[in-house]
Amino acid sequence: MSDEKVSLSRDNILLIIVAGIASYLDAALLVSLGVALPIWANYLHLNSWIVGLLSTALTISVAIGSFAGGWLSDHFGRVTVFNYDILFVAIGSAVVASARDVPLLMVGVIVAGLASGADLPTSLAVISERMDKRTYGRAIASTQIFWTVGILLSQFIGMLSANAGMGSPTTLFGWIGLVAFVNWCVRVFSKNFRQIEEGLAEVVEEKMAQVGEVKKHYKLRELLRNTSYVLPLIFLTTFYLFWNLPANTWGSFVNYFIVTVDNRSQLYSTVIALIANVFCLLVNVIYLKISDSKYRYKAMYVGIATALVAFLSAGIFSEHWQVFTFAYIFYSGSTVLCGEALYKIWSQTFYPVDARATLTGFSYGFVRVITAMFSLITPTLMGYSPKILLWIMVGCTVVFGTCALIIVRLVKRFKVSDPTTVNHPIPNEG
Repeated sequence: MSDEKVSLSRDNILLIIVAGIASYLDAALLVSLGVALPIWANYLHLNSWIVGLLSTALTISVAIGSFAGGWLSDHFGRVTVFNYDILFVAIGSAVVASARDVPLLMVGVIVAGLASGADLPTSLAVISERMDKRTYGRAIASTQIFWTVGILLSQFIGMLSANAGMGSPTTLFGWIGLVAFVNWCVRVFSKNFRQIEEGLAEVVEEKMAQVGEVKKHYKLRELLRNTSYVLPLIFLTTFYLFWNLPANTWGSFVNYFIVTVDNRSQLYSTVIALIANVFCLLVNVIYLKISDSKYRYKAMYVGIATALVAFLSAGIFSEHWQVFTFAYIFYSGSTVLCGEALYKIWSQTFYPVDARATLTGFSYGFVRVITAMFSLITPTLMGYSPKILLWIMVGCTVVFGTCALIIVRLVKRFKVSDPTTVNHPIPNEG
């Protein structure tokens, strides 16, 4: 494989924008729920277990959606499943926006979560199978900008509506529903976009044919017998799990933590989260420039070290809300360099084209199930001992950092197409 840098075309960029909305919606749902939780707790008189249950319902729905959506898209067509998913995100979000009691909230959260979970692995596969392998880093890192914007815009809307009572969740989820509906209309009714999807797929298939690569449908049993797929699946899943436990905890509960544990105001918690995510967005823009270069893993090491120092500081000085504030901001920036983007890039490079959505959906779904279980006890654990929670975050960072180092070795062992191994051939698909 040549180390020549390949530019993203206009069609590539348009595809990334439309498909990247899946990442935006996933993040927006998670963070909007986090912003809304203390408001619902106050106005609907919810206890900590009900708060945890709502967060768990979203997370486990995303997990089930990932399991089902990844498999369905590899068997019935990624674009078809891709288009249905987004419509149900819009419907579920509209239900949450209008809900004024727990049962209706639960229905909306579950519908939106199932659809969002199915959309994410499918959208990544739709993007990667239409891109040159040398652009995977930039293409997938671009979806992370959508993820960050989802967090950032949700925090911003939350800040603007912080004093609106129940009007704040209505605004947050109403906006998500509108974005999802508009995206669905583009996906389904735009002839231009369909031509772009088909044209990019044909170009990549022609290039694959020229080098003797062929598409192949895989059975899950066949994949799980292949060491070159099983080892990455194990370590990628473990990496993502222990990275996602802290990320989901603060994505869902940072407002709840700052308000109920640190005794700050709802406005203060939203402003701090907003500042952290502006910083995260800036880091993301920089990462986009190096994601397909030899600096990818150097940045990863910096990110792991930053996350570790942030949680160590917060754990040691857990009684000082000021320390947590700064630790959270720096931790947020670190997630760009050593987290979701890397997981997505690796998941699209280790696995064959027609198994990516299935394996990514399985991995993503499993992680979200475990994360959901942890979410159920998180508010109670925060109330019992914030220090214990923060030291759990330290342990998670050690585990995901170790897994990241192992995965880098697997990249070299299996000669995966990667900026650090540009002279290696593409791994065969069989």
